Amino acid sequence: MQEFTDRIAVVTGAAGGIGLGLTRKCLDQGMHVVMADIDETRLAEVARQLRQDSSQDSSQDSSLVTVVPTDVSDRASISRLVDVVEGLESEIALVFNNAGVASSGDLGQLWNATHDDWQKLIDVNLWGVINGCMGFLPILMQQSSPSRIVNVASIAGVITAPALAIYTMTKHAVVSLGESLDQQLQAAEASVAVSTVCPGFVRTHLTDGLSLEGSDGGDVSPTMRENLTWFEERVRDGTDPAELADRVFEGITHERRYIFTHSGFRGAVVERFDTILADLDSARPHHGG
Repeated sequence: MQEFTDRIAVVTGAAGGIGLGLTRKCLDQGMHVVMADIDETRLAEVARQLRQDSSQDSSQDSSLVTVVPTDVSDRASISRLVDVVEGLESEIALVFNNAGVASSGDLGQLWNATHDDWQKLIDVNLWGVINGCMGFLPILMQQSSPSRIVNVASIAGVITAPALAIYTMTKHAVVSLGESLDQQLQAAEASVAVSTVCPGFVRTHLTDGLSLEGSDGGDVSPTMRENLTWFEERVRDGTDPAELADRVFEGITHERRYIFTHSGFRGAVVERFDTILADLDSARPHHGG
């Protein structure tokens, strides 16, 4: 997929981090970017700055930014976003389902997490992606030009670790969703494809809302404090979102189903699949019908 100029890119979670990096990259490609984010104040400020930057750059059109406050976990909110995009003149090239959250309650053992911890992560990290895919697919499948849904998962979607188990579960689900949806679209000979981005640590605001103070889950364990410190340090030292966006677009242009942006996790991926294959090989032959 190579043609981006004058076409639409929809980016959720666009007010910061990976979403803002993708937004800037799309603008550099001459795309009309529809920025969606739940933080209406920050979204408006970021869009204002982007328009100001574009007005000072003769190669960019400052009108190519549309802002739509959106809660991706809410189907009605996604429907409003879809309506805005349908009202624009150009066709959609890219839909980035990027919005995601972490939860302090996910820093400890699963049996100590609250229902709200589970609900928050599933609503945004999984339902947000499902809503984005299902909301835009009817439009994309009617278009004559090729398009691509890009779901931002995580390297946590292909490996597992004791910490952030609920977050990891949602990212595994996003990877599986992307695989199945892309296979179905290929079988239907649709002009839509799906890529799933599995980045490592990126310098984002993901940990900003994580705090162990005033936790409702009882005593804060040393493990939770250690996990929070570990997570914050790696996010702080993570890849710049602009660099990540470059890697994502490289994957898009090569039409990759999986877009891996960090090479340092190969050992963990191999270890997990070696364990799966070893246990699979131990299965008894099935002689039934």
